[in-house]
Amino acid sequence: MARRNRAHRLAARAVTYVGPARPAIDVHSADANPVETVRAWAPTAARVSLGLVLLWFGMHELVQPSQWTGYVPIISQTSHLALAMVLLHGWLLSVLGVALVLGVGTQVVAGVSALLLLEIVLSLSFTGGVSDIVARDLGVCGLAVAVFASDRQRLVLRG
Repeated sequence: MARRNRAHRLAARAVTYVGPARPAIDVHSADANPVETVRAWAPTAARVSLGLVLLWFGMHELVQPSQWTGYVPIISQTSHLALAMVLLHGWLLSVLGVALVLGVGTQVVAGVSALLLLEIVLSLSFTGGVSDIVARDLGVCGLAVAVFASDRQRLVLRG
């Protein structure tokens, strides 16, 4: 009987924390820790950086698509189909990049970006082997996965 009462008393005193994993950080307070400020803004910086990289490559594919047709696997780089695929890919990269920079549908867009970049990494690896381009794109793919997994975005447009 004494054991049962003790267990009830301990259970009554137990406090369950319900809420986010970490408390919200007030980066505007005078005593804000610089590390916490960086931690609070890092997901947003990653999202905008990823968006700018996608936009950069997308615009290059749209402006000079003939320089990118050699990366289209299996299809002759002088064919109209390869040119059309590069232009479509350039538009897709540009739209994804703008959406990330503006903070529109960040998780979905980052997930699509990660899948697209994974496809690029695998395609380049199988057709030309591992290279510095593959390593770079693998890093950008990892950035897309990190943005996809982040739930603490700032400066986003919410519907």
